[in-house]
Amino acid sequence: MRRYRWLFGVAASILIIALGFLIQVEYGPSDSERVIVDYSKNAYSSPACFDQAGFTNNIGESTYGEVANDSTYVPESSCTAVEFATKRGPLWFAWFM
Repeated sequence: MRRYRWLFGVAASILIIALGFLIQVEYGPSDSERVIVDYSKNAYSSPACFDQAGFTNNIGESTYGEVANDSTYVPESSCTAVEFATKRGPLWFAWFM
């Protein structure tokens, strides 16, 4: 029995890796994700979409958690909505992406 202890370790490792790909979870942006807010338009944009946003000079920086809880701010474009969309996928993708 002692000779095959490594086999149990390999089998347990393979099982954990397989479960990481089989278990489906929802993941998305964290509440501390940075956003740019335009106070004149009551809109927010992700930093990746800021160049196409067309914001006024009345801008500031906030977190996604503050903006998502406030109903007066809307995503500026579909680019921002896609950046902050909740996705569904394997557990490994949620942890490492």
